Amino acid sequence: MIQPANIPADSSTVIGDDSMRKNKYFMGISLGTPPVFNLVTIDTGSTLSWVQCKNCQIKCYDQAAKAGQIFNPYNSSTYSKVGCSTEACNGMHMDLAVEYGCVEEDDTCIYSLRYGSGEYSVEYLGKDRLTLASNRSIDNFIFGCGEDNLYNGVNAGIIGFGTKSYSFFNQVCQQTDYTAFSYCFPRDHENEGSLTIGPYARDINLMWTKLIYYDHKPAYAIQQLDMMVNGIRLEIDPYIYISKMTIVDSGTADTYILSPVFDALDKAMTKEMQAKGYTRGWDERRICFISNSGSANWNDFPTVEMKLIRSTLKLPVENAFYESSNNVICSTFLPDDAGVRGVQMLGNRAVRSFKLVFDIQAMNFGFKARAC
Repeated sequence: MIQPANIPADSSTVIGDDSMRKNKYFMGISLGTPPVFNLVTIDTGSTLSWVQCKNCQIKCYDQAAKAGQIFNPYNSSTYSKVGCSTEACNGMHMDLAVEYGCVEEDDTCIYSLRYGSGEYSVEYLGKDRLTLASNRSIDNFIFGCGEDNLYNGVNAGIIGFGTKSYSFFNQVCQQTDYTAFSYCFPRDHENEGSLTIGPYARDINLMWTKLIYYDHKPAYAIQQLDMMVNGIRLEIDPYIYISKMTIVDSGTADTYILSPVFDALDKAMTKEMQAKGYTRGWDERRICFISNSGSANWNDFPTVEMKLIRSTLKLPVENAFYESSNNVICSTFLPDDAGVRGVQMLGNRAVRSFKLVFDIQAMNFGFKARAC
């Protein structure tokens, strides 16, 4: 068992705040000298980090005051732009499939980051001093200084935890003695969650499965093998499950599964709920139920289990379902073609209040329900 050694883990507080953006979770960082506080989204499904920067001239958004000041690189004595011929620039262009991006006049690397939601951030790749909640600082932290941003939130930007060397996680982890991170996202805004980079507290109640690097994307994945509703396996060919891995994406709310699996899940859930006096909603892409008696009883809703390699992810009812509107309860599962076709994702709604451990050093993924 690895225990924390001379180099401690770095810990941060995690919060949810729907006034900045619904179904996202945030942590605080500070950039530059003097340091400028920014509240950023935690995203395990992407790699390059970025914040909105001053002098935004193309596409900008209103940043909430509580998310911190808009970062002005010209006010930081430690900021510098990343050169076009650097390893960081070339690697980022290759990973993001950007054929070319350089301002030759001042040798400045340009990044172009696009998300499956259609949002994007574009402009200069820079480096500056990063200060974390623990007051630990990292010099020459690489990030995007966004001056052309299509973004639906009002927080300062996004912090990427993906697999590449220039991700936030991999840059910070160089100052710890164990390659791992863990977090727990709170279910409601009355509670705070936590995030730790480096050595983590070992817990005999953690369940473990194999952690996998996802094909061509800089993301972490797990392999689903089966699925059950109230302990009964879905009526589906089990080989469908192993045809795709499932990305663990903290920046996505819902959980996306292959359409044949979704259809079988819909059938099984609807059978259980109609037997208890509920009506299936009209939206074919979202499994929702309305109580015929006028009020929904959460005890009526079925259990959902996802069998993985070496373990089973058992979702408490409050993770498998949520209240969409007054007396309308919906499943957190959606078909893959409602997101990115052929891509399965485990979203944050299904694992809120779970402690999740990404043990990169051992390539294991741990989880424990109702931990925060």
